[in-house]
Order: sequence, then C-alpha cells, then structure tokens
Amino acid sequence: MRSLCSSLPARTRGACRRRQAEALQRQWLSRLAWGPQPEQAAEIQLWLALFPVSWQQLPDVVLLEQQIATIRQHLGGSFKALLTAMVLDPALQLSLNGPANHRSNPNENLARELLELFSLGEGHYSETDVREAARALSGYRLTADHQLVLDPRRHDPGPKTILGRTATFDGASLAAWLAEQPGTARHITTRLWLQRVGTPPPPARLEALASGWRQQQLSISWLKQAIEASPEAIASRQQGLRLADPLEVVARSLRLLSSRHPDALAISLRGLSAMGQAPFEPPSVQGWPHNAQWLNLRWLQARRRGLQALLADEEVWASAELPAELPASLTPIPPLGLALPAAPTRSNLSALFADPVWQLA
Repeated sequence: MRSLCSSLPARTRGACRRRQAEALQRQWLSRLAWGPQPEQAAEIQLWLALFPVSWQQLPDVVLLEQQIATIRQHLGGSFKALLTAMVLDPALQLSLNGPANHRSNPNENLARELLELFSLGEGHYSETDVREAARALSGYRLTADHQLVLDPRRHDPGPKTILGRTATFDGASLAAWLAEQPGTARHITTRLWLQRVGTPPPPARLEALASGWRQQQLSISWLKQAIEASPEAIASRQQGLRLADPLEVVARSLRLLSSRHPDALAISLRGLSAMGQAPFEPPSVQGWPHNAQWLNLRWLQARRRGLQALLADEEVWASAELPAELPASLTPIPPLGLALPAAPTRSNLSALFADPVWQLA
C-alpha cells in the first residue's frame, strides 16, 4: 500500500495526492491496455463508472486502490454483495459526505445517490425513504488507517421505515434490502445495458433480463453474459452502434502499438483529459457519458489529436512492437478510409486512428 498523504504536513499533502493520482492513472491505463488481465480491468472500469469516485475528493489515493480491489473481489459474486461493499467503501462514502452524517444532523447526500443511482432509480422512492435511509447510514467514520467503522455514538439505532419495511437498518442491511427490490434489478440492468450496448433496452428485453437476473440471485457474471448475448448487443457490435469511451479507444490504440515507452502513457493521459475521461476524474456522481453523449465536437477532435500525437512521438514509434499486419478484425465494421488487412506502416496506422470506425465499440 502507498504511504498516506494525509499523514504529511498540510503544505505538502496536495502535491503528494497529485503525484499519487498520476501514478495510479498511469498504472490503471497500463493495466487496461496491456494487463495483467485487461478484460478484467475493463470490467472493473465498467463498475467504476457506476460507482464513480474522483481522486480529488479523497485525502489519499490508496482509497481508490481499495475500491478497485473491492470491485475485483466481487466480480464473480452478486450485485447484492457488491452494493453492500460499495455502501461501506471508504472512497464512495467520503465522496458523498458519508462521514458527515451524524444521528443529530443527518446528511442525505449518500442516501439520495444510493436510491437514485446505485439501486432503485429516480422516481421509485419517496423523500421519506431518503430521510430514513440517511438515518440508516448515519454514524460511519474513517479511522486513522482509512478503515470505515460504525460509531455507535454517531449512529441512529432506532427503527426506520424504508420502502414499506420497518427495521433497525444500518448501511449493510439497507443495501441488502435495496438489492432485493425489483426496481433495483431493472435500474442496474438498464445502466449496464447502456454502457455495453449503447442504445436503450427494449422494454420487453429489460423486463426479461431483470427478472432473470433476480432468479439468478443478482449474479454479476450472469447479467454480463446475458446482456452480451442479447440480439441487440450482437447487432450493436456488428453494426457499430456504440461509440466507445475514450478509455476504450486509447487502451485499444496502446495495445496495438505495444510501446511501453513512458511517453506513450504520458501522451495518452494528456489526451484522455482533453477527451473528457481522465481516469478517476468522473465529471459527476453520475459517472461519465456513454455512447451518443460523447458526440461533442471538442471531445471528438481531442480523440483524433490524442491518437495522432501517439504516432508522432519518435520514441513511441521507435519502441512500438507492431503485428505483422493490421487485420480486418481490428474494427467492428470496415474502416472508411483504409482497406484491411494492411501493412502496419505509420501512414496506415495514422489513417486507422483517424477513421471514425476506430471510435466504435
């Protein structure tokens, strides 16, 4: 584990946090591009988009590393367990003012986002539910070694009525209760679908998936496979209906170039910032845009400039380990300005990276 910036004198903490954040961003982009287990890293990134936390909201970057590790540990389990772990995750708690929630003065920020974004979805709960959930979430604090604990002196131990059930809820029991709601299955299925397919799910498909997911005890792997196997997802991949996130495009480009020169990551991270998706810097608690929401001229121009900057760097190009040819399988549909397969020349790679098809998932 990294040293804690919060243990340093106040005048040096900011610089420490920035250095550690930049190191984590390089490490994470490297993992997405080259591994180990880049597919697992991409799946973790998917859940980081659903439970987004900015390093700028935290006293120490180690909290983000803990969140990543927690998500990884739950990929083979259930959403119920993941939701409980995220509700009790120090990074997510701090980002939503959880430790400021005291029994004598409940802070509703975490409770509201838990109901609106992480479980039921907007319109499926009442303001009373928010207030009662805030009481359930009261009393958590961060220890000196960055562990989240429930302080009985700060927690409201009384009964709370949430979604028609009265119990002495705390964070864990509240998360478990929310995970059991049919609305949670529909909302989280929709959020994952939009991330992986792009276009909204047809109502009948959504109901079938949400119902099947509940029958599978909210198995995360089951839902991922069910979405990927749906006719709409297959059509989206075959027809190029989803615009890839900047992180996907940059990781794919780095993987193809296979240059481990430090310039490759430095250029890519600067580019990602301009593209609107610097790692661990979500624009809001709602996470990053998806699909058509990325159709912003400034962001699209930044994508092209960032990828061309990679190719223009002589150190990156000299250290690249390119395949024998650029295969047709590189893109979901044929590029508009380059016939694949093609020789892995600098000009061909420039044409590929500039092609709109390279931006598709």
